[in-house]
Amino acid sequence: MIILNICKSLFEYLNHQNIGYCHWKSNNQLKKALIGNTDLDLLIHADDRGQFEQACKKFAIKKILSPPEKQFPGLEDYLGFDHDTGHLIHLHVHYNLILGQKYIKNHHLPIESIIFQNLMPKDGVAIPCPEMELMLLIIRAHMKMDAVSLLKHGIRDLQRQYYTPFPADIEEEMFELISNSDIKKFKNILSECHLPISAPVFTNFIGRFSGEKYKCYDAFKTRKQITSSLKGFRRQKGISLFLKYVYLNLLNSRGLRIFINQKKKKLAGKGKIFSLIGADGSGKSTLAGDLEKWLSWKLSVRRYYYGIPKSKFINFIDYAIRAARKLNVDFLATFIENCLWVLVARARYNVFLASEKDINKGSVVLTDRFPLQKFQSMENPMDGPRLSRCHSKMRRYFSQIESDYYDKIKYPDCIFVLQVDIDELRRRKTDLDLSTHKLKANAVNAIKGNEQIILIDANKQYSDVKLEVKRKIWKFL
Repeated sequence: MIILNICKSLFEYLNHQNIGYCHWKSNNQLKKALIGNTDLDLLIHADDRGQFEQACKKFAIKKILSPPEKQFPGLEDYLGFDHDTGHLIHLHVHYNLILGQKYIKNHHLPIESIIFQNLMPKDGVAIPCPEMELMLLIIRAHMKMDAVSLLKHGIRDLQRQYYTPFPADIEEEMFELISNSDIKKFKNILSECHLPISAPVFTNFIGRFSGEKYKCYDAFKTRKQITSSLKGFRRQKGISLFLKYVYLNLLNSRGLRIFINQKKKKLAGKGKIFSLIGADGSGKSTLAGDLEKWLSWKLSVRRYYYGIPKSKFINFIDYAIRAARKLNVDFLATFIENCLWVLVARARYNVFLASEKDINKGSVVLTDRFPLQKFQSMENPMDGPRLSRCHSKMRRYFSQIESDYYDKIKYPDCIFVLQVDIDELRRRKTDLDLSTHKLKANAVNAIKGNEQIILIDANKQYSDVKLEVKRKIWKFL
């Protein structure tokens, strides 16, 4: 297995600096986490919080924010970037051992010091010994158990079919930890933790679960014993907590997910806007889609299109212009055309307003194309104003309205200009008129770079171009 360099470097540094940490759960999935396929769940020693935060800065690992309903005391989220592969890593960081029901996590178990006394290495990462991790998993699994799972369990029992109320990955992890645990050591660790749960609650579960004799009644009884015993470790009490749990369950149910956009994590502070510019065949649309998929793994990402809006209404206006020209009603055709370009300018201004609204909420915005001022000298500007002020009074009137919209559109945080030789563009895309294609390619390739405008040699292989843009984006975030 090839571990991402960002993970290898980070954990080597934490180990070398003797920073108290451990990957405290789901260690059967640790290898997947180390290659960026799933989250890294870290518990950080309270005395080493400052050092850990400095380590994150050293490796350009950025703090991100969960939606308010998913924020809990002592829990933070970080996002890291692997320079060699372009993969992201997500650190789910615990400074306190917070766990409990899904969406609530209402319990704080003050056993962090005992966990740090029972660590072992795995793939260069400090993890709890199997006995400690098994104890935590049994508690977590039963706290997350819901009524639907228990009902399914009861039905399967009546049908004399083996079933457990745990997800398949938890069930697999449970079997693995039980097979690797020593019961005597398990009891000793449980005693050291001083949790008000008797040892038989755990040993009875282990015996019946490993023997595939864990019935619905057993699950209900064990859950009740665990939750009742840990009442004193609840962070909040009262009916409001129950109502919040019911509300969040409904909000995240399959039926409502169709109608409600699920909130994702956002940048700490203001978001960023990135635009991609290039001639037809430069790969900007494909790249925009891949970048959206890459960032939206954990972040809230919005993608917009600055080209001419694609709608039936715009198609109808275009048809009306051609029909008026064909009937030699030039005045009407010119009037409709003026209206069209004002509508396009307004649509682009609305894209800008929507982008600004999104970044003020901490989202990342990606735009395909942008009305760059350098294009306005073209006879038919790419994504820019089309109406000239040097014609009729009507044209000047519409031109002023159009210009006002474009003047209010501010530049993005970063513009990536994909520059490609015309021969390569023609090899990739041949359904465009050659003269028009050359005009657009020359305009794009004539752009000079600066701190805000980043030139990308898109003649290279697409994978290299994508990685280069990802690296640039990460520096701006």
